[in-house]
Amino acid sequence: MGFLNELKQDAHTAHKHYTHAYNSLLEIRIVDTNALEIRTLAGFVNYKLCRLLFALNLPRDAISQFKSHVDRFKARMGFHELTFEHYAWLSKQYSVFGDIFDEAVKLGLPAVQTQHPGIYYQQAAQYSIQRKKFSQELCSNIIAYPQPDPLQGANHMEFYGQRPWRPGKLSAEPPDPHLESNGIQALQFLEKQINHSNLIIALYGLAISQYKTYRCPRTRRHLVLQMADEYYDSRDYGKALTLYTHMLLDFRNEKWWDILSTVLEKAILCAYLTANVQDYVGLAVEILGANINTPLNEKRRIYENLMRLLKKQIPFGDPKIPQDILQNAIILWQPVFSEKSFNIALDMTNITASVSVKARFMKKTYEVDQNVIVEIFVRSTCPFPLTFSKISVTVNAQNQNSEYTVTDSADVSFNFHKDEVKRYVVEFIADCNDINKDIQINSVNVFLGNSPECCLDLKYPASVESNGNNIELYHFKHNADKLDFDNVQALSQATVVPRESKLRVDFLHQIPALLGEWYEIKVVVTNEELYEIVDLKIEAWIEEEIANVELSLQPSDKHKKLNLVLNNPSHLKPTDQISTDFFVRSNLICKCNIQVKLTYTLSGEKQILSIKSEKLALAVVEPFEVSTKYLSTLMAEIEKFYIGEEFGVMNYIKFTSPWLIIVEDTSFDYIHPVSPAEENRSSQISGKTFNNEEIGAELHLATCNKPNDDFVNVGHYTIRWKRENGHSTTTTLAVTGLPCDWVAVGLKMFAPAHGYVRTSMVIEYHVENRSHELVRLELSMDASEAFMFSGSKQFSVSLLPQSTRILQYNLNPLIAGSVALPKFSMTISENTENGPPVVSQDQLNLLTGRTLPTHVYVMPQMKGEAKLPDSIPSPENVAVIG
Repeated sequence: MGFLNELKQDAHTAHKHYTHAYNSLLEIRIVDTNALEIRTLAGFVNYKLCRLLFALNLPRDAISQFKSHVDRFKARMGFHELTFEHYAWLSKQYSVFGDIFDEAVKLGLPAVQTQHPGIYYQQAAQYSIQRKKFSQELCSNIIAYPQPDPLQGANHMEFYGQRPWRPGKLSAEPPDPHLESNGIQALQFLEKQINHSNLIIALYGLAISQYKTYRCPRTRRHLVLQMADEYYDSRDYGKALTLYTHMLLDFRNEKWWDILSTVLEKAILCAYLTANVQDYVGLAVEILGANINTPLNEKRRIYENLMRLLKKQIPFGDPKIPQDILQNAIILWQPVFSEKSFNIALDMTNITASVSVKARFMKKTYEVDQNVIVEIFVRSTCPFPLTFSKISVTVNAQNQNSEYTVTDSADVSFNFHKDEVKRYVVEFIADCNDINKDIQINSVNVFLGNSPECCLDLKYPASVESNGNNIELYHFKHNADKLDFDNVQALSQATVVPRESKLRVDFLHQIPALLGEWYEIKVVVTNEELYEIVDLKIEAWIEEEIANVELSLQPSDKHKKLNLVLNNPSHLKPTDQISTDFFVRSNLICKCNIQVKLTYTLSGEKQILSIKSEKLALAVVEPFEVSTKYLSTLMAEIEKFYIGEEFGVMNYIKFTSPWLIIVEDTSFDYIHPVSPAEENRSSQISGKTFNNEEIGAELHLATCNKPNDDFVNVGHYTIRWKRENGHSTTTTLAVTGLPCDWVAVGLKMFAPAHGYVRTSMVIEYHVENRSHELVRLELSMDASEAFMFSGSKQFSVSLLPQSTRILQYNLNPLIAGSVALPKFSMTISENTENGPPVVSQDQLNLLTGRTLPTHVYVMPQMKGEAKLPDSIPSPENVAVIG
């Protein structure tokens, strides 16, 4: 019923029926003859129950069901002769439950470190080990399979778990002793043929993968060691050695010395049985260390074997190894020494060896003409004497690696006893190509073995850390008569710097530099060395690499460089002096540092490359500030340009340089729609010299020909200047103007520059209609007490499109001085037809205000008769205002 409901996917009902079946099975009385049958059926029903509980998302109930199931049948072993069969069943129960659990986890069931499938795989492996143990005990004497075959038809039994020699019998019936004995013997014979180690290793593999998934590193390592032990028991020494060596690093880092000692002993035994020379030597060197708790007699045997290996002799085996296994190992060792040269190299980075090495530089920097000194400290914790054949250190530079050997002399001994520490010194000359570069101690090589055909190379990194006891404890055991190895401070890196140069470098220049100028810097070099210098090279560059700062050999816009090689003689004798110069230009106000580097070779007993570096701090300031004002023809500031009306461009130059500035020339280049109103546009301040805080100004007349609501670009103002005794520099500035407007009416006034009392003077007013429409205006001239005048005092005028009306007045001044002119005004005629006027009254008022002067200078009457002019003065004698 449970199976049918399971097919219907009714898990709850199926679970109910399976539970009923399981409980019914428990009511049966278990004896030796039916124990296997009931266990088999109980295991099947329990499998169904656990699987359904996981499917119903009841993992706790599934685990509880499995544990109670195992507890009920754990003691139901059956026949003692078939105890291995019971442990095989238990192992199978745990492994199957682990599979069910793992399947549920893959479907989304969460698991934790304390409850996951790996726990059940591990327990299955433990029961498999028990099975193997009882199999070896109970089946060791079985050498033949009984005849006739008591297991014939075992695969065709009607019910699971029944014995083929007594099918269909009730459990209460007494068994046939002879048949029972033959059946048990047959089962024992078949059990003896099984490779239990493979089963155990497979279960360990499943458990290890689960423990790795759930991040249980220590348990995983424990299982790996058990797997390695199982490989060893199955005589697969190569795989056992691989697992042992992989676990060594973890135990070294955590300093589990007892566990590490045990693993090392097993690993070196596997290395011996597989004739693995590399691993055997490395393990032997580690076992001989003080931290390994191997018995002294065992260390002595390993030490003697290490010495035999260095003599190309087969090492002795462990006396505990069976003779047949030992004989096979000796056969494997024989071809190892067939080669002429036998050299072994060991990387000691992660090995807690019996020989410890530290290396360091004596200081952090070395000048290129000094000897670089490397200290090498070697300590042996081996309980037996060791003699090294060579000690060397490898130093890495940027271009090459070099090996330096400790010189073997009468004062240098390579013989070591237990806990002996010795110091060695290696000296060498730094390479000139490594100036301003780092050199680093890469490794220290210690060689064992005197024979050229056999040598052991122990390679230690420079920055290796001791895996021994805590360093703090050694402070309490320091002996002043011995080298304190543990407190040696590492210094594995040093820098090669240039020798201290005795050249004297002076800079001749006038600070500060001015913005935009080619600033000259003269470099004066004096040789104060004892020898002649050759191959002198002088370089200059900007330290900060500012984009707007450039260097050049000549004060021109060509050949600008960021890095510059100066022109200078290549040889310089003692006490001689040379000078060279270069130029720097900055288009940015800043403070920059200029590096000047002198590279040369000192031609003494030994050619030595030397470098001299100097830094020059340079401040850049503005030579002047330029401001612009826009004036009307009456010299009043304006806020807007008007088409057709002249305006003045007044440029003010305020000099802020601490040095005298000579203005060589200035020019103004106009940009459309602005054009000059002067025919001759020469500079008004060229050739002038200005001090700090002085101001130079020049005025140019211009007109604007196009309306624009935005600020009009007037043009570019160019100033060619230099400091006194300096080089010419050209500075160009963009000049931005004012918005430009259009007015339909234009007005100009022509009058003499001054008049005389009681002498007639002629004034003309030119009124222009710039539009395409008729303009009607009311013109008037107000009376004045200072003048008598003739002309129309008030009248109306109609201006045709694009036409000009000229009004002429004769004025007779009555008083002298700055006299107010009669006021000329314009108003819009009231008789304007055809819509609104093209010009407003406000525009007319502004026009008269900005174009007509209000006063004129009147000179006293000249002695003698005043001559009246015969006619209107010619244009050459009339000043134009407006």
